[in-house]
Amino acid sequence: MPKTKSRRPPRRQWSRWIRSPADERAVDAGCWFDRQAAERVEQFFTRFLRHTLGQWAGQPFKLLDWQRDDFLMPLFGWKREDGTRRFRRAYVEVPKKNGKSTLCGGLALYLLLADGEPRAQIYGAAADRDQAGIVFNEAANMVTASRDLLSRLDVIRSTKRIVDRRTDSYYRALSADAYSNEGLNAHAIVFDELHAQKDRRLWDALRYATASRRQPLTVAITTAGFDRESICFEQHQYAQGVIDGAVTDPSFFGYIRAAQPDEDWTDPAVWRKANPSFGITLDQGQ
Repeated sequence: MPKTKSRRPPRRQWSRWIRSPADERAVDAGCWFDRQAAERVEQFFTRFLRHTLGQWAGQPFKLLDWQRDDFLMPLFGWKREDGTRRFRRAYVEVPKKNGKSTLCGGLALYLLLADGEPRAQIYGAAADRDQAGIVFNEAANMVTASRDLLSRLDVIRSTKRIVDRRTDSYYRALSADAYSNEGLNAHAIVFDELHAQKDRRLWDALRYATASRRQPLTVAITTAGFDRESICFEQHQYAQGVIDGAVTDPSFFGYIRAAQPDEDWTDPAVWRKANPSFGITLDQGQ
């Protein structure tokens, strides 16, 4: 089927989302920013998702500034000339206590319900069963806390699945220690704590599982690791190259928040720089 050229608004209406040389090159290649698609993500989180833990339990999932403006809106707002999503891979690195697992759970539900993919298969991947269960439980608890989501989704905790009865799509938690190749046909993959992967077998298997989808997406959200031979360090280096402009890849999204090796880790200003959720999900006293 031939691709159709999408109708994009004038550049002046979305020029503020052109933030890097990579974005400029993407525009030259026909990419554009769809603000309606970007706002759709924020609306989904606020309307359908509720926090289920701690001081925010029961409250709408209001995205933090960095989650909205620096991650989700760019990730879903940028489009290719044919109207499909610009980005195919994303690497997001933030320190612990910045709300990563909850964000992963919400992202998985958006991809399951609102990304417009027929019979979508969404996989939440992690190094082991316990880690895979953390994000699954975040997503499952948000489903059970929402009357709207429960009217459409079945949560099957015994197999760590969430099934959309309307579209026959599903979200499934996978771990490296329990994975077996079952002919997966993934629309999207959310890798939690990529740094904990002992080898690259699960990463490669799931990446190839997206080959037949129209606009697949693989998102790795992780804290920093130490192993310079790991798949995580490989993705970190690639993302840093894209961010710095040394690597040209308009299909790759990178976001890294970390202190530099020569910075004073005892300085509160460095804490704020490295932790995008500082003062909200963690504070100076933690």
